[in-house]
Amino acid sequence: MFKVFFFIIFFNILFKDTTVYSADLTIQKPISKKVYLKGENNSKYYFEPSTLEFNVGKLYKLELINQSDAKHYFTSTKFSHSIFTRKVQLTLGEKKVAEIKGIIREVEVFPSYKIEWWFVPIKTGEFNDLECNVKNNSNNLSHKDMGMVGKIIIK
Repeated sequence: MFKVFFFIIFFNILFKDTTVYSADLTIQKPISKKVYLKGENNSKYYFEPSTLEFNVGKLYKLELINQSDAKHYFTSTKFSHSIFTRKVQLTLGEKKVAEIKGIIREVEVFPSYKIEWWFVPIKTGEFNDLECNVKNNSNNLSHKDMGMVGKIIIK
């Protein structure tokens, strides 16, 4: 019995400073950011702001708000590979109506609606592939070709 007790004390002293701690990064208070999807048919479409910055290890609630007359995609393959998505949440007014969980590559937001993308960045980088590839019906150009591009920076 003494040997077992001695071993436990010795083990705790020996490995005291190497204890591994873990935390669930998805349950911290979210940092809110908003991106407005703007423009008019047959005109320039754009993200406002067009440059977004995030920090690794922080929980974000990114609101994508479509203030234009057309649907829009929020697509960045490099960004989607550099985050852990907690959920994408849909609301009508203040009422939550759906949550989508799992790997998200792009989202589509219809005119006058918004979605919330909750995520934790896990990899740093500068990504210049933020774009909207929706085709404009009247001129057959993509919204990307009409200016709807951006940059995402994860520090």
